[in-house]
Order: sequence, then structure tokens, then C-alpha cells
Amino acid sequence: MPGVIEKLRYVRLGTSNPAAMTDFVTRIVGLQQIEAPEGLAMFRSDDRDPSMIVYRNDADEQGIALQVRDPATLDAVSERLEAGGYKVATGSAAEAAARRCRSFAWFRTRGGTRIELLVRPRDSGWRYFGSRDAGITEFFGVTFASTDPEADIRLWVDVLGGKVADYIGEGAYIALDDQHHRITILPSGRDSLLEIQFKVEGLHQLMQNKYFLDSAQVGIVHGPGRRPASGEAFLSFRGPDGVLFGFVAEGDVRPFEESRLPRQFAHAPASFCAWGSAANIPEYCG
Repeated sequence: MPGVIEKLRYVRLGTSNPAAMTDFVTRIVGLQQIEAPEGLAMFRSDDRDPSMIVYRNDADEQGIALQVRDPATLDAVSERLEAGGYKVATGSAAEAAARRCRSFAWFRTRGGTRIELLVRPRDSGWRYFGSRDAGITEFFGVTFASTDPEADIRLWVDVLGGKVADYIGEGAYIALDDQHHRITILPSGRDSLLEIQFKVEGLHQLMQNKYFLDSAQVGIVHGPGRRPASGEAFLSFRGPDGVLFGFVAEGDVRPFEESRLPRQFAHAPASFCAWGSAANIPEYCG
């Protein structure tokens, strides 16, 4: 079922301290807070309405949402998920309204991350206006820490219709569209959403953000650097609740339909950064 996922839509972060997360994603990351239903905080980074949702949850729950084309595609994906052993639930009309979509279904991965599949999520006709000039152009991608990368790669490729762009050790970069990758899966001793990435206009904005983060005393965990596989310039930094955030710029673009043999990169520091920046979290150290 190639090309099932049309677009990444949003990240959902359940946190014991929504105020701290809201402060971080506006003051530090630069997202735009928008009107939201009671109990939720919503943020924009582009035309998605929203691209991040924050709510109170003492278990620090994590989730992402993916857009599918229509109800028939949602039904087909749900059947494939259930055949693969995943328990799929359908969201209520009230839940769909809170997510600003027509309908959705959801399931949980092995580590408990909730993945929602949306039909007709809402876009905004108004220009995104960030809380600071971070140069953000879009919600770009996510990285998962995985205790079973092989199983997670099968989920994203065989069930959700992605494509392995390249392998890095036992992990992989997964393409969903013409970008080199939107999803990264890395071997780890835990199962969780590891990093949320936003694209910025270019290398100039990436370096501006680096110095802004230094001045705000935010811990940079990797970068500035450039990924050998994708050509992306990147900067990863620590947010609340152990969640990492990242800015990326540039990077390879090729037609999703193009047939190209994925390359195998070693699980080593040089495979994570062509400039030699050192990481201080296990998943990026090789």
C-alpha cells in the first residue's frame, strides 16, 4: 500500500506541567499559540492547524498524527494494522472536533506512543506568525527510539506505506514523500518519541538559533552538524520531560516513486554527523 501517509500533521504531548511545555515551545522553539478547546494548548508552525497539541497527563504521554487521503484509505490501513496485531480504535465525533479533523482512528506502538490517522485535518488560511523569529517553515519530522527497530521499520514500510531511504546501523530513515526522510528509527534501550524536528529557512537561521539557544542556556545535545545520509544541517536540543527538539535545514529531495537502493551506514558517530559534532545522548553516539 504505497503512499498511504499524505503528511505529518501534529505531535501530541501529554505532560504533568503544560505551562512549562507551553513556555518552552513558544519562547524557545518559536511556535505560535492559537485558540484551543479547554484543557488543550495548540500551536502552529506552518499551515497546519495545529502542528502541536499539549495537554495535562501525569504519565507524560506522547503521540503523533498522520494524514490519510479519505475514509476508504483509513479503513484499509486499519485493517492492515489489525492484521499485524495492532489494536485500532475509532475516535468519537467530539474527539475528532477537538483535533480539527473529520474523522480519525488510532493505535499504540509497542512502547505506548499513540499514532493517530486523520481524515481531512484542518489547515489555516492565515500566515503562520511565530512567537519569535526562529525562521521556521514547517513541522518537518520525528525520531523514534526503538528496542526493536526491525519491527518498527516493518510498521512504517509494510503497513503505513513509507519507504526506507537509508539504513543507519539497525535503524533506518523512512521517506513518506519527496524529502529524504520524515521518520527516523534508531536502536535504543527504550521505546519513545525521541525528537521533534522543525525545518528552518536555511543554514543562516540554523546558526542564529544555535546562538539564541546558547544565550537562553538550553542544552544542545547534537550539532550544529550535517547528516551524511540526507545532507540536512541539524541542531538538536533538550526540551521538558526528556523530549528533544530539533531544527533542520537544506537536505536532499527526490521523487518518492524513484527506485533507489537504500545505502547502509555504520552505527558510528561519523554516520550521524559529517562535520564531526559530538552527541551526548546514546541514540546519536553510534
